Amino acid sequence: MSKTVLVVDDSRVSRMMMIKMINMVDSSWEIVEAEDGQQAVDKATADTPDLIVMDINMPVMDGFEAIEILRPQLPDTTMILLSANIQSSSQARAEELGVHFIAKPITPAVAEKALTIWSQENA
Repeated sequence: MSKTVLVVDDSRVSRMMMIKMINMVDSSWEIVEAEDGQQAVDKATADTPDLIVMDINMPVMDGFEAIEILRPQLPDTTMILLSANIQSSSQARAEELGVHFIAKPITPAVAEKALTIWSQENA
């Protein structure tokens, strides 16, 4: 069974790093990219991913807004907000939305944690 992850970040470099790290941990994932929350909503609605890893601070639509739209539509998709903004208010907002929060910077450990969260929710 093919697994799909949607990587959402306005920084092309951050998306590339996350994709590289995911592939290092488990190369069996199909990866789809989006540059902002609106693109994420469009792509996730069109082709339901198994996992969404999304930045919070982005133009057009931020990660919180996108998750507010996607969470009720995709209840079985594991969603993770990934951000350098580690303020407790951001973490509390992620919890309110029913999604996970992982602090940047993007490292192999971050990618591994994201995939582990997905594995635990889909065991």
